[in-house]
Amino acid sequence: MAASESRRSIGVIVALAVALLAVGAATARAAPAVDGEFALSDQPGQLTLGPDGNVWVVFLAGANDLAKVEPDGTVTEYNPADVAGAKGITAGPDGNLWVSQTGGVAKVPPANPNAAQKFTIAAIAGPRGITAGPDGNLWAASGDKVVKIPPANPAANTVYTIAGLNARGIASGTDGRLWVADFGGGRIVSVATDGTPTFHPVGGGPQQVAAGPGGQVAYTNPGANPQVVGRLFQGGSPLSTQTPMADPFGIALAVDGAYWTAQFAAGNLGRLTTGGQYTTLGGLGAGAGPRYLTAGLGGTLWVSLETAKRIARVSGIEPAPPPGPPSPPSPPPGLADTSVSLELRAKRKQRLRRLFVRASCGNEACTIRATGRVKAKPKGSTKRRAADRKAKVKRFKLRRHGARVAAGETKKLRLKLKRKPRRRLERLLHGGARAKATVRVRATDAAGNRSRERLRIRLKH
Repeated sequence: MAASESRRSIGVIVALAVALLAVGAATARAAPAVDGEFALSDQPGQLTLGPDGNVWVVFLAGANDLAKVEPDGTVTEYNPADVAGAKGITAGPDGNLWVSQTGGVAKVPPANPNAAQKFTIAAIAGPRGITAGPDGNLWAASGDKVVKIPPANPAANTVYTIAGLNARGIASGTDGRLWVADFGGGRIVSVATDGTPTFHPVGGGPQQVAAGPGGQVAYTNPGANPQVVGRLFQGGSPLSTQTPMADPFGIALAVDGAYWTAQFAAGNLGRLTTGGQYTTLGGLGAGAGPRYLTAGLGGTLWVSLETAKRIARVSGIEPAPPPGPPSPPSPPPGLADTSVSLELRAKRKQRLRRLFVRASCGNEACTIRATGRVKAKPKGSTKRRAADRKAKVKRFKLRRHGARVAAGETKKLRLKLKRKPRRRLERLLHGGARAKATVRVRATDAAGNRSRERLRIRLKH
């Protein structure tokens, strides 16, 4: 009996150990990491996930023009007669790969790359990025021009000239627009499918742009000082995250719902969430020179290493969590939820001349209005009669302060008195009075919803 129980106990322990090892392995797989670098014959440039599930890359130099990188890292290089000096590459809506090159574009069948066919487009004199647009056409950026190219008939292209544009990367936004990084103009330019541009000044010299969810785009700006990556919506103001001395360049949206950037000078990768949280991932070889990147199949990310002449694979990128359960039905009119997620923070004891609170509205933009009052009790007033004590209490009104707070931003609100009341209160504090400020803050979002919060802060001289 004892031996039988002992064997059962050992079996349970072994089963638990196997289960824990499996959990540990799953956890390890879930952490993104560089798990392979694959040699190329020369410097890689832009890359894309092809319609065949492989990653395709153009060469900046060397004898070959294209390389196919299979999910296991197997590399095959090609030198099609009709591809020369390719810069941009994308998967087209017709099941082919398309590259932009000096003087036009080329269609590349994934099954037979050497059968590529070029099409002359004089407007593409300085080729940059190319992407499949929201309208079923290809869109290429070149100098001060954005070119719409029907894949079935590239000769019927339409050229849109945008004054002052010095185009770099181009992306197809989830809002139905094309987005172009304007290096020379320090702008991100959105372009409607009829060619109408909208300019978003960001300063510096933006290089690449990527489309995100809900109409958001993100961009890299190594020409800014300090260098930044940024987020933007149509018609909105840019939200920048500093990446000093990193040289952020290529950018792509991965399966985890975050933007990943290739940081050439830092030799690593950056990860920027749609809400603005920024982290980095190392693991690339010394002197790698990451320049461009694209999302692959199976939670992978592929990075062109310009200096090392390699392609790196990052694995373990988990898909973004599925959306939560649907929201409950809207309440009847008059009972609607009109609150804003207002959060206030402040030190509980502050100097009068440095009085402030920090306010944020979570993941939505809002307008903040702050005001308040200060009560000061002269020294010794607590020992007097109640009526006498009430007469001695001095009250001061804080000046109103307003600010616009972006989604995910925390704004510092300075609160002040007018000069004469401030001097009176300072004299009271110097004489030993006790003072307390009651700060009231109101937040209003774009829909007109409101929330109110208040804080009490002790004041010192």
